[in-house]
Amino acid sequence: MTTRIFLADEYQIARQGLRALLEKETGLEVVGEAAKGPAVIRQVQDLAPDIVLLDLGLPDLHAVEAIRQILAASPQVKIIALSIYDDRRFVVNILKAGASGYLLKDCAFEELTKAIRAVQASKTFLSPGLSDIVAQDYIEALRDSEAHFRTIFEVTTIGIALLNKDGRVVEGNPALQRMLGYSLTELANQEFTVIILPEDVSRCKALFRELVQGKQDSYQVEKKYVRKDGQTAWGRLNVSLIRGARVEDHLAVCMIEDISAQKQAEKEIRTYQEQLRSVASELSLTEEQERRRLATDLHDHVGQILALAQIKLGAIRESAASTYLVEPMDEVRRLLEQTIQYTRSLSFELSPPILYDLGFEAAVEWLAELVQEQHGITVKVQTDRLPKSMNDEIRVILFQTMRELLVNLAKHANAKNISVFIAREDATLQVKIEEDGLGMGISADAANGPFGFGFFSIRERLRYLGGQLEVESEPGWGTRVTLQVPLKY
Repeated sequence: MTTRIFLADEYQIARQGLRALLEKETGLEVVGEAAKGPAVIRQVQDLAPDIVLLDLGLPDLHAVEAIRQILAASPQVKIIALSIYDDRRFVVNILKAGASGYLLKDCAFEELTKAIRAVQASKTFLSPGLSDIVAQDYIEALRDSEAHFRTIFEVTTIGIALLNKDGRVVEGNPALQRMLGYSLTELANQEFTVIILPEDVSRCKALFRELVQGKQDSYQVEKKYVRKDGQTAWGRLNVSLIRGARVEDHLAVCMIEDISAQKQAEKEIRTYQEQLRSVASELSLTEEQERRRLATDLHDHVGQILALAQIKLGAIRESAASTYLVEPMDEVRRLLEQTIQYTRSLSFELSPPILYDLGFEAAVEWLAELVQEQHGITVKVQTDRLPKSMNDEIRVILFQTMRELLVNLAKHANAKNISVFIAREDATLQVKIEEDGLGMGISADAANGPFGFGFFSIRERLRYLGGQLEVESEPGWGTRVTLQVPLKY
């Protein structure tokens, strides 16, 4: 059986996107569209769709009144409201007006098909994250309207349990029964700890005891819960107290949202981050290996050939019979000398042998002299002279980091002086860089400006080594950058 759908959205591109998404699904058919409020009510009456996707921001549309008018004229229609607003009062009033679902626009494309299937089955659908606030609204209104609470209790997709003051289940909604695999009969009078992992029971009992004693009105925890079949899943538990006339009459409302997919996504993101850090470190090491190879080739081959050519040219000059060739030969020798000097300088800058032969501190002192010479800025390096044993991986990544920081500060910070302090604290190497320029005026996490991505890249490389990066910067007050890396990695 085909479900007939009517699209009501101000923007044509949004309607086209929704139509394209729906027409991919079997059994769904878009029968009409409208871009303004008055046309919606008229066309819904004429076309008699099964479901109306109603953008609450339509021009000339009063959302609550329009929903009531549509349902008064076409009671069989199910309305799914689309909106950018997640305000509790707004959402609740739209549902009270008769909407069967409320979908936030920023997740409409991901949740749309699920929402349609839910309202087809006469259920209420809410975007992820709205169930909590809507359920809480109805729970707070329990004393005034049992019918309202019963509606949300039965149809919400979030698991809800009513607990007595002893933590035993008084009632559980259908969503909870599905999540846990228990029937209501099996849940009744069970301690809530039946769904808690043994190692978490003590803490959960303590939190519940504080709730019942009135020391707090609610608490929220994220932890694994246990199903009847023994399988575990991640849940976000939000427990609130409903006070009765006597302590014995107190009830607790426990809402459980299954966040297994979220936790899995977070785990995958962490895995990807670790992989990216590893790749960044490998790239740094590979880059340095290639720099060192090029520097070696320049020094051992190109440099040697140039030196040999200079020697042979000198010998030819000495044996030249014609004096008019002496001056051109001297000119060529001077050019060769300049080329040799340039080749030596280039090979040194590509991969300074000091880094491997004399160590990290000596390499930083050489780098400071180079930056000072190239950018006309004073760079001073101070060290505590304590031994700092480190492997090639740490040495290479730290030196590349120092090169990147010093060059960027010299270019962009508008400073006259840069100070570098290198010290060992127990098994940790700490490097502080301070400049007296105008400051960056941006967060160290910023993605824009000359420092944004650079800081992000440096931070990720240091995290891979077990280190960290701290940046302090204010306009007019200069910048302080602190690097910390464990020496034994």
